[in-house]
Amino acid sequence: MPKYHHPSDLAKLVHNSLKVKLNGFLPNQELLQELFEYLYYASMQSEEGELIQVTITYYNPDDTVPDPEEEETFDHWKLTKFKEPIDLNVKNLVKLSKAADPWSTSLAVYYDKLNGFLIYGLIDQAVHNQSFINHEIDTRPEQAGYFQAAILGIGIISVTAEYRLIGVLRHNILVANFVDVWKYGQISLLLKEKAKSFVSNVEQFLSKNFPDEDIEDYEETIHNVWRDTISRILIQIKKYNHGGAILITKNDLGLDIKYSISYLRLRGAMLRFVKTNIAVKIYATSISSSKGSISKSLYEDMRTVEFKQREANNELKGAIRFIASQSCVDGSIVFNNELKTLGFGAVIDKVLPPKEVFLSNKSTFKHLGLITKNPKEFGTRHRSMMTYCSQHPGSIGIVISQDGEIRVMSQFEDKLIMWDNVKTQKYFRVAATI
Repeated sequence: MPKYHHPSDLAKLVHNSLKVKLNGFLPNQELLQELFEYLYYASMQSEEGELIQVTITYYNPDDTVPDPEEEETFDHWKLTKFKEPIDLNVKNLVKLSKAADPWSTSLAVYYDKLNGFLIYGLIDQAVHNQSFINHEIDTRPEQAGYFQAAILGIGIISVTAEYRLIGVLRHNILVANFVDVWKYGQISLLLKEKAKSFVSNVEQFLSKNFPDEDIEDYEETIHNVWRDTISRILIQIKKYNHGGAILITKNDLGLDIKYSISYLRLRGAMLRFVKTNIAVKIYATSISSSKGSISKSLYEDMRTVEFKQREANNELKGAIRFIASQSCVDGSIVFNNELKTLGFGAVIDKVLPPKEVFLSNKSTFKHLGLITKNPKEFGTRHRSMMTYCSQHPGSIGIVISQDGEIRVMSQFEDKLIMWDNVKTQKYFRVAATI
């Protein structure tokens, strides 16, 4: 019989993870349970017909924080207090969620021994934290408070601290292990194989513009852009709360694509983003290592390529959102092996999945550690993807459930291997098993 988890289990996990580091500042396990129950039950509510999404930051309002203007760190977060603290309860959480979009704001919450949990105010500049964990910037901003807890959907609560994802309570399942299939294991190797044409293209770029540079020094940069781009598309799809599917395959054989297109811009934007990033690094290294006078033309080249870098970043962001929106049509978004979009709304006429699918809880699967699953345990969207991937080795299938859970699958050694609890956001020291 499966074990069902509750906010009390999330409280135990968080307490065990943070009690040493936050000794004296962390509420006890019972209080953490109370805090997470407020969030859990608030997630079941709606306000003005919309689901609740909000982030709270556990923050001591008596802590002194440098004034952003005085320190000239103008994008640093700042707490704006309410005239009087507000009781933390389900009703107030739901009401304040409309004024606290997680991409801009978090609610500052702290425990008072006399009055219980109170909401002290609003913390701004959350957009920088969100941009970082969603792969839109590389600079790691400072986070406020001791930890953050967020409502991600109905019955879905996540807890993070210092960009480390501690755990997610998803309905009645507590997830503490997140697999990074994009960076480690067989899926990562398969992506590197598909990225070979990108490597070749960038090598030609280096040969023409920077002949002294070696492509091997920049292959990881290329692979990181692949990983981040796929993750960013998945993150955008999750925001629609519709679910969806992505298929990366050699061609569209065996697919009925309702809306066929030929969209090359994502691939082009990725290449331009890689090349401008590499050029910026090379120019910056030349300037910093120069012992004599630096030519005016070198500075001008640097400024020009930095401008192009910003343009490429904006282009890539637009292409990612363009593609992600297509997931709201039933069926799969289809890419070829070079990430050219072939269409969306793709379906498989005959759903004939293999008799068994093998679940791996590690990025690098080993046969002894696989868990056998019957495809009948999964819905039509999963079984369709299982059918295609089992019949077309080398294809990568990604299924996003309506509640945001992500599963990745591909055929290896005559076995259809599937991973769930897949990491997409940029969290450090994630409790992943590799």
